[in-house]
Amino acid sequence: MLVSTLAIGAMATARSRARALQLQIDESVARQNAIAAVDFARATIAADPDWRTTYSVEMWLSGVEMNDGTLGYTVVNPSGAINRDPLDSVIVTGDGSKGLARQRMRLYLDASKVPLTCIKVPMTIAGAISTTIATINGSGLTIATNNSFMSALSTIRPNVEARTAIVGTGFAGTTSTSTSARTLPAGTVFSLYTAGAAAIPVSSLASGGPLGPGAKQLTDVVIGPNHNPYGSTNSSGVYVLDCQNYAVAITNCRIIGTLILLNPGAGTSISGSVQWTPAVTNYPCLLVNGAITLSLSASSLSENTEDVNFNPPGASFPYIGGSVDNAEDDTYPSVIDGLVYASGNITVGGNTTVDMIVGGGTFTMNALSTLTIRDEATYVADPPPGFYTVKMTPRVGSWSYVVDP
Repeated sequence: MLVSTLAIGAMATARSRARALQLQIDESVARQNAIAAVDFARATIAADPDWRTTYSVEMWLSGVEMNDGTLGYTVVNPSGAINRDPLDSVIVTGDGSKGLARQRMRLYLDASKVPLTCIKVPMTIAGAISTTIATINGSGLTIATNNSFMSALSTIRPNVEARTAIVGTGFAGTTSTSTSARTLPAGTVFSLYTAGAAAIPVSSLASGGPLGPGAKQLTDVVIGPNHNPYGSTNSSGVYVLDCQNYAVAITNCRIIGTLILLNPGAGTSISGSVQWTPAVTNYPCLLVNGAITLSLSASSLSENTEDVNFNPPGASFPYIGGSVDNAEDDTYPSVIDGLVYASGNITVGGNTTVDMIVGGGTFTMNALSTLTIRDEATYVADPPPGFYTVKMTPRVGSWSYVVDP
């Protein structure tokens, strides 16, 4: 009987140890499944650029078989709905099971901006670039086209990169072909700005001007966060003008802000002497849903000539840290001090200076015209809405076990 009792006890101990060992193995497998669930969630997010729309309220998965067990995950935004803001952080919780074992792992993902490659150089054009008896200044900078570059009797001082061919003479910088296409904004870029913009009714603009009697003109005014002679103001200086297919000339004025042009008529242009800077440092100056002509004058914008005070109270020059007055004896450099984007073709004439140009169509320079581009590192360091993608990156040190209450 004693021998039998010892044998039965040994067998029970062995079974207990086996169960404990199996549970340990199951716990290890369940933990692996939980980690795999987190990785699965991350892969799902990375594969879908619109994942916040796809899973606007909640994001979860359950009951997926793996390693003779199961896995699942939940993704939550601690600040609200998943689609509340594209730069919100999220918490991913992976749930893994095997047999009687269950493990949960948690990871925080932080959003970071990745600038589109079009704003990593001062000028990117989707279509072909063509210049005839023209000059582009900006030595040491880079012009990129996702198509070809043709120079006829022109002087091209920046470096040039093209997807297909570079033809002609006058290239003072380096040239390279077969380059990777640079990424440009999606069509939704306009809605990102028009959503909260103040309107400038095209009917409020004067008729005539440099584009003829059937056109409209925006001239001899100051537009900015505190100034809109055509209606209500916007604290960020964001204004939308639906041209309703009118040709609109923006000329001899000062703009502190971001202007969105919708439905521009043929010939719509920025011309004369214009002093333009964004009110929000990293916002574009101009967004055009269509084609645009840039034909600025090298002459300064003159208060005396236009009989307008271009730095009244609320519109200091420079806008940040500048001065105001009531006199009309100041002059301002004629320059677009920021980013210009047009979804259609861009034509350049006159003597135009602009920091950055991005175009979705072709780019043409008129004969005897000059374009000066300038490097603007602000846009790469802090890309504007619509000019970046979002990458979700694990927060350092945020992996943790989750214990059920």
